[in-house]
Amino acid sequence: MSSTITKKRVNFTIDIKVLDSLNSLVADGDRSDFVNEALQEKITDYGRRKAFEAILESKKSDKKAFSDAQILKIIHEGRREF
Repeated sequence: MSSTITKKRVNFTIDIKVLDSLNSLVADGDRSDFVNEALQEKITDYGRRKAFEAILESKKSDKKAFSDAQILKIIHEGRREF
């Protein structure tokens, strides 16, 4: 079974110091993959952090706590690959 990865060129700005570090550490042909992997890691971490914050906030309030199934769903959402 062959998997295809769809890619799209995007245009955004980054701090010049970040660009300088990227250029000095990562070869020209590897930069897109490097940035893609770094963004995916950051997105995963961010999703997990937001889920954890939601769980903590739920414990603080009078709201009903998350069920085990809901907690597992939130954790697994953070592990999905995009």
